[in-house]
Amino acid sequence: MGGSFLAPLPNPPEPLPMVPGPKLAPFTRTAHAAIEFIEELGNPNQDMDGLVWKVKIGGKEPYYALKMFLFTSTEYLMKDLGIDLIWRLASAQLYSDYFDPFHCECRVYGRLKQEGREDLAARAHGYLFLTPQQAAEVEERSGRPKFSQEEYEQDGTDFWGRDTEHRHLSVRAIVKELVSADDPFTPEDVPQIWNDFEDLHKLGILVRDINTFNYMGGKIIDFSRAWTTPHPFPAGMDDYTIKRALKSEPLKLQKAFIEWGLSRDWDWDIIPEEMLQCTRGLGQDGPYGTNPSFYDWWKWEKDPDAAEAFMNCIWEDGGNEPHSEG
Repeated sequence: MGGSFLAPLPNPPEPLPMVPGPKLAPFTRTAHAAIEFIEELGNPNQDMDGLVWKVKIGGKEPYYALKMFLFTSTEYLMKDLGIDLIWRLASAQLYSDYFDPFHCECRVYGRLKQEGREDLAARAHGYLFLTPQQAAEVEERSGRPKFSQEEYEQDGTDFWGRDTEHRHLSVRAIVKELVSADDPFTPEDVPQIWNDFEDLHKLGILVRDINTFNYMGGKIIDFSRAWTTPHPFPAGMDDYTIKRALKSEPLKLQKAFIEWGLSRDWDWDIIPEEMLQCTRGLGQDGPYGTNPSFYDWWKWEKDPDAAEAFMNCIWEDGGNEPHSEG
């Protein structure tokens, strides 16, 4: 199930990632496009997983937000993003498929399209691969720190985080709706945001990275750390870690509301009672709300038997090899 290096990109391009579960289709037939880079959005010193630019594609409006993803090493995926797994996954490719920020977003947006619930987030239209020329233009115009070729060679990675295992891969991007609102949310948005959040859980999506920077205009815009069923979570985690992951969701969202609200002198009667119940472990659909792992993902699989066989084989040595720092 894969080797030590990540698999090459499919040609012709297919929906990604290439494992059972939801996938995101390419934005164009070739997954390439003529892109006019207008301006960088967000905070290049704060956005850890990628760069976001306002762009025009194919020489015509509308404008889009193009999120271009940095590469992450298998070691980082294993020791940081996948550290809570009890057992190791069977290959480096599986860590990419389930924990790489680009694939995390592809899986979420694929699920929202499956369910006809793209209203739950800023919409994604498909993925693209950047040409070397496009990647070089973004690098040259980016607000991120520049390094000399000597520094790159010393560090072992380039501007996009490519190291040996990624040298053959193009920069990956997702074409998203351009949200123009300045504020992440207003007091009036709060009840709907909580309802949307619980709906994401009901669709098998554990959001995980929740803060004011990942919202605009009352809609979530970032899923780069999300886990979407089917996923090694929760089969590869102990009960304590699962409970901690579920508990953190409403707590993080409440914290985001409070931090932003304090800076804007909000009226504090806005926090929905249902959300307060979840933060106390009293949710109606479980101690901390709906458990995303209960989502029935099998209904979308054309070959459920093959999907089940694949999921049963994702663990190294059949799930008998403990995950460790070594």
